[in-house]
Order: sequence, then C-alpha cells, then structure tokens
Amino acid sequence: MKRLIIALQFLTIFPVKRGHNPDPRDLAASMAWFPVVGALLGAGLALLHAGLAMFLPASVVSALLLLALAISNGGLHLDGFSDTIDGIAGGRTPEDRLRIMKDSAIGATGAAFLIFLILVKYLCLNEIPGAFKGAAVFFFPIAGRWAMVLLSRLARYARPEGGSGSAFAGNKTNTFIVATIIAVALAFSVLGIRGLAALIIISAAVWASSLFFKKKLGGVTGDVFGFTCETSELILLILLLAFEKIPAWT
Repeated sequence: MKRLIIALQFLTIFPVKRGHNPDPRDLAASMAWFPVVGALLGAGLALLHAGLAMFLPASVVSALLLLALAISNGGLHLDGFSDTIDGIAGGRTPEDRLRIMKDSAIGATGAAFLIFLILVKYLCLNEIPGAFKGAAVFFFPIAGRWAMVLLSRLARYARPEGGSGSAFAGNKTNTFIVATIIAVALAFSVLGIRGLAALIIISAAVWASSLFFKKKLGGVTGDVFGFTCETSELILLILLLAFEKIPAWT
C-alpha cells in the first residue's frame, strides 16, 4: 500500500497521505502501481461518463471527461507534452533542447501541438460507439500510465544533474513485469483481443520513441514521461476507432 500511495501522490492531485519525500527506491518501485492508478482514474471517468451521458450530449461529455482527467493530475502530463515538443522543435543540440524543456513558459510550437493533441483526443473519444465507450474511457488512462513504465525500463535519464524523472528512468525489470501483468489483465478483461493488440502497438511506439529521445536528448526526462503518457492515450483511442473498421472485430 505504501508504494500505491506514492504512485497516487505522484500521478494525481488527490489528497492522499503526504509525509516526507519518498526514498528514490520506493519512488521507482511505485511504478508497478501506475496501471492501478490509471484504473482508478479510468473508473472515475467511466462513472462520470455514465452520469453525464444521461443529461448531456456525447460531445459535451467527451470534453468534460478530458477536462476531468487533466484536472486529476494538475495538467502535469500535458505540460510535459508541450515542453517536450518545444525542446525538440527549438534546439539544435541535446543541451539546447534540455535547456528549452526546463523553461516553464510554453512556446508557440508546444501550444500548437498541445491544441492538436487535445482536439484529436476529443474527436476520437467522441466518435467511439456508445456501447463500447465505457470500456474505452476506463482503459485509456491505464494505457498511458503503463506506457510510462515501459519507457522507464527502456531509457536512461538525460540530465546529469538529475531531476523529477531521474528516479524512474532505468527502472528494474520486476517493476515492469508487475505493471505489465496488471495492464494486460485489465486490457483483456475490458477490451479483449483489441486491448492486447493495442498494448503491443503502443509498446512498439514507446520503443521507437525511446530511441528517438536517446538521439535527440541523450535519454529521457520527466517531461518525456508526460509526453509518453499523453501520446499513448491518443494512440489507444485512435486504435480503438480503427479496430471498429475491422470486420472480424465488429
């Protein structure tokens, strides 16, 4: 329970017990619980969806669900996404990119891509069929948080001075295995073969991005973990829509 609480502290703004700063080893090990935190967020979104859908149009409900998810983590992952885009787009060397990413101000490129990200997530969520939407709403936060665990296993931290994500990068195999077992079980239980296929494709995307960030930054940062969460959620939603077009899965 201690490490689940640490994961909740790191990934949400919920008023769980907050004491002294956790030991880096506990912080790293808490990643095993990231899919569980995703499931708690997903369950909350699914309940919110069920309640709001009785009174509001689907388009409005989809927008409110994305807003609720962003509020639940204080916009942490969206901030990481925009900072990563600004750094990659604005720097010529790894040092330049890392310096830009550390700037708290959002740039024009980061803002444009952030708007695009939210818009496409909204469109995908809004287009998912009603009978299937509850499962999608429940699982897409899980996919994003599991993807961060995978990235932590594949990548090393980029900043020599350390930072917010340094405890996570280069995580242990057993932490990844536990998180993956949880994510796979949840994927299959709510989405069946579609969920497993989506995790495989997301795995390939995260692996490719780890190589990309190694080349561009020398590794990953806390911002890159946020970027990975957001893009993996988007990939999951796009895939679920695409799978609807496959006759064998309809």
